[in-house]
Amino acid sequence: MLVIDKSGQSATDTVRVKVNPPKIFTLDLSPTDNPYEIPLTLLGGADATNKTSVEEPLAAWTIGGTAVTVRNLLKFDLSSIPANSIILSADLHMSSDTIPLNGDLVHANYGTDNSFVVQQVATAWDPATVTWFNQSAGLTANQVVVPNTTQPFLNLDINVANLVAAMVNNNQNYGFKLTLQSEVEYTSRIFCSSYYSVASRHPRLVVKYEVH
Repeated sequence: MLVIDKSGQSATDTVRVKVNPPKIFTLDLSPTDNPYEIPLTLLGGADATNKTSVEEPLAAWTIGGTAVTVRNLLKFDLSSIPANSIILSADLHMSSDTIPLNGDLVHANYGTDNSFVVQQVATAWDPATVTWFNQSAGLTANQVVVPNTTQPFLNLDINVANLVAAMVNNNQNYGFKLTLQSEVEYTSRIFCSSYYSVASRHPRLVVKYEVH
């Protein structure tokens, strides 16, 4: 840097500017017995939600001839991520239950079209009081469609980066809503829940984010 005063005298100096790279963090969440994991269940017109089920099924089936439909709410604690963070990636890991207690009791995945959608939950909800009948809606913005599979079991890594970014940046983490696209009998995608006996098969959310 060159400096000249009003008499014409000059001097130079060197200024060093250090630019710190952004800090990248990883948040790895896989809680056991997550109370914010709710298989919303309608059985023959009545709420039959089992809030501590070992499974997280998405299903349209019958039990003893009575129609049953199941959707899921799933929320993780993102409060440690600063609001101004840039979400680099976010992956929701779901494991098929290889010994299913729902559906046909043999295959986790069944049906002509067992595709499902992952959405951001639109409004706050209370795990103590939520039922099929007062369930929050899902937002179509940034939703992720998981395609149909003919495989009886299929573990998934679902890219939910845009959903997590919306939750963090708007301070609206109400979780995910998972719903079959076609809720017609007989259709299922059955996953292990956080109440499942094997912890490595619990739902897991891995978020990488950048803080400036």
